[in-house]
Amino acid sequence: MRLQWWDGAAWTGQFADVPAEGSKGRPLLPPRTPTSTPFLWALLGLSALFLILDIVVKSLHGYAIGPDGAQLADPDLELSLGDLIVGGVAWPTCAANVVMAYLDWRRLKRLGVVRPFHWAWGFLPTIYVIGRTVVVRKEVPGSSIAPIMIAVGLSIVSVATNYS
Repeated sequence: MRLQWWDGAAWTGQFADVPAEGSKGRPLLPPRTPTSTPFLWALLGLSALFLILDIVVKSLHGYAIGPDGAQLADPDLELSLGDLIVGGVAWPTCAANVVMAYLDWRRLKRLGVVRPFHWAWGFLPTIYVIGRTVVVRKEVPGSSIAPIMIAVGLSIVSVATNYS
């Protein structure tokens, strides 16, 4: 099959061969290519540590005791100690996530991944891990989806603990 050139008014006599199937896709790397970098696991570890910190410091929130003896959030308390701790750790953790994503992106490029998922998504670690894993699986068929499962699991636990 051949492609014919259309000049906007009529078909011309110029032809081109149809590109071979898959020639525009990503090149495949050998199935045993080690795509699990220590930076990816550090990023997931940072997310897990931040989640644990968030859960632990919830106990540092100020409470008032209601008439029935139940704990109620203290309405006069603007910021609790827990809020200050989590807020103080959040920005450095976000910066560390971006650095880990960059180092992971750079390692993947050195391993031969042509267009790794962009490292700037590291400020949203769940999005970065999902995108990175999907891209890597396109180039290294059969690579693990464990990072996605861990990132999604951490996100579910985070949402569950913040709304309980």
